Amino acid sequence: MKFTKLEHSGCVVEKDGLKIVCDPVEFERGLPDLENVVAIIITHKHGDHLQLEKLLAVLDKNLEARVFTTEDAIDEIPNSEVVKTGDVVNVGGFELKFFGENHAEIVPGKIPCQNIGVVIDGKIVNPGDSFDIPSNMIHPEILLVPSAAPWCKVSEGMEYIKVVKPKVTVPVHNAVLSELGNGFNNNWLRVACEEVGAELASLGIGEGVEV
Repeated sequence: MKFTKLEHSGCVVEKDGLKIVCDPVEFERGLPDLENVVAIIITHKHGDHLQLEKLLAVLDKNLEARVFTTEDAIDEIPNSEVVKTGDVVNVGGFELKFFGENHAEIVPGKIPCQNIGVVIDGKIVNPGDSFDIPSNMIHPEILLVPSAAPWCKVSEGMEYIKVVKPKVTVPVHNAVLSELGNGFNNNWLRVACEEVGAELASLGIGEGVEV
């Protein structure tokens, strides 16, 4: 199984020639050709995770792909399916376990929108815009850790790593950072990784790791 980072928080997981895609967006880089996609997960409805034009372009090439998202985003995505915490879906040989409920607070006391995280094949944890922890989940192969946003601090990402204890940490939600800022934040995340014996994989767009 191969994990590939797209721009910002987007990623592709490929196994046996089939793919799961999360939050396919495009800012400065164009999306790669995404074929043989069996499912697309939109963690929440914010524009840095849901860009309908880009999503529809992927669906045009993958007519049978299922789209999973939150209840408050479903009206924005044609033919999508609502998933909630605790749901388990098997598609294309992948097992998708969903967790979490809300986007992390930007303004204290106000929830911006719903958010859904996913565990893929029990190995890859993608929390979307949150630091939610899947139940009974420690030591996953890969943990996606938000690196920078109006709603997060690097110290929260560090604590997330120390609690979940992944084998590999991949910083995401980092399109908002300069090259210098990305290096600063990664250095702190690396400190947490070293405490728990994890590897920090600071992947560029299109780069991947084998699981």
